This record gives sequence, C-alpha cells and structure tokens, in this order.
Amino acid sequence: MNAFELQGVTAQVGGRAVLRVADLTLQAGCWTAVVGPNGAGKSTLLRVLAGLLPYQGQLRYQQQPFEHLSAITRAQQIAWLGQNEPAFEDLTVWDVVMLGRMPHLGLLGSAGPQDIAAVQQAMHIMQTQAWIHRPLASLSGGERQRVLLARALAVLASTLLLDEPLNHLDPPHQSDWLRSMKAQVQCGATVVSVMHDMTLALRADRVVVMRDGCVMHEGSTQDPASHRSIEQVFDQRVQVIPVPGQWVALPV
Repeated sequence: MNAFELQGVTAQVGGRAVLRVADLTLQAGCWTAVVGPNGAGKSTLLRVLAGLLPYQGQLRYQQQPFEHLSAITRAQQIAWLGQNEPAFEDLTVWDVVMLGRMPHLGLLGSAGPQDIAAVQQAMHIMQTQAWIHRPLASLSGGERQRVLLARALAVLASTLLLDEPLNHLDPPHQSDWLRSMKAQVQCGATVVSVMHDMTLALRADRVVVMRDGCVMHEGSTQDPASHRSIEQVFDQRVQVIPVPGQWVALPV
C-alpha cells in the first residue's frame, strides 16, 4: 500500500506558487527523507501532507481521497512535528508529551491507562523521563526537541511527518533518533522527514529530491540515480560516495 499519492498537487503561500508537484507516490511502511536546497518546497510539501496547507490537485492517503478524511481521523493517523512551531512553554514535559494523546482523548477526555502507557513509552524512547516535572521553557534547544519528538511518538499514529527532526540534537541523540525511526518502520509505521544533513538522509529507505518547488526524483537511497539527483540539485557542490556500510554526502 502507498501512504500518499499526489497527482498535479500545487500549493501557494502568500499568493506565490511554492509547490509544483506533477506526480509523487510515497510508500507506506518505510522511511522517506525529503531533501533539496533552501527554498525547494520541502516544508511546504510536508505541510500539505499534514493537512495544514490548502492545495490544488489530487491527494490520497492510504488509498482514500485526503479531503474525505475527518480532522480527527487525520490527527489520529498522521503525527506532525514542524520547525520552530509554537509550544506551551509553561507546561511540564509530561503535559507536553500528553498533548500527543489529544486526538484520542478529545478536549474534555481524561487520560486512561493506554494513554499513560503511550506517553511513558514515547518518553522512554526519546530519553526525556528525567525532566518529567520540568517546564518546557527550562530546557535547552536539544532537550526541547526530544520532548516534541516524544509528543509526536505518543500519538501512536501510523504516519509520522517530521520537519527537520534533528534540529539542535547532538550526534549521540541523532543516532538514537535514527534507531528509533528504524524501529518505528519495523513496527509498520511510515516516516516522512525533511532533512538538511544529506548523509543522515541517506540512512533512510527512500529519498525525495526537490528543487524550486518541484519533485525532481523519488527513489531508493541506494540507487545511483538518487545520488546523481542529489548532486544535481546542489549544483554538483555535493558528492555522494560510498564508505563501508553506508553512503555519505560530502561538500565539494
């Protein structure tokens, strides 16, 4: 099954065409990284997939027309983490992660054992248990990002849409995040993430390469055609080369 299918999808921001997508299919049950230069339309694409930005064209999610999905269904099935999004800085870490359960609880619902277990598991994965009673505002940028990632995981959604999820994370926690995303995929989840670090993006299963609001390529991260496309959109100022066990992208 495909997670998303786009046909002729376009989107505007401030009256300017930011996204021009002829056709794109994103496979379910894998991790897809979205890469490209600044201003390529990567975040706009993700916001369209999350239902946060109006679009024109045809968009399907798990074989259903996207516009037929209710807001609550989208919130339960598609977890979203944006860049520098506003957060409730005065809430404790526990309460912030519990916000991930809101699509299942509703505005007036109270957390049950399943919700508490989901929050505890998400905090364990992102190693945030030590700050459970601290306000979000008291944390460093990297700590705050791990809490917001835990909030996204707590949704227990079948699809994770993450815009620059590694912001502020140091290398060890980047490695932890990579392992956690691989584990999510092994459990059947779909992950789509915008990435600026090309080497980390090449650890994904598949890659979407964008430039000037257009999808230039979609394919396996192991495919030489994907590597050539990455090099081309960066005007040959990046070179993808093999090292033992993986591919790396080096500036040239």
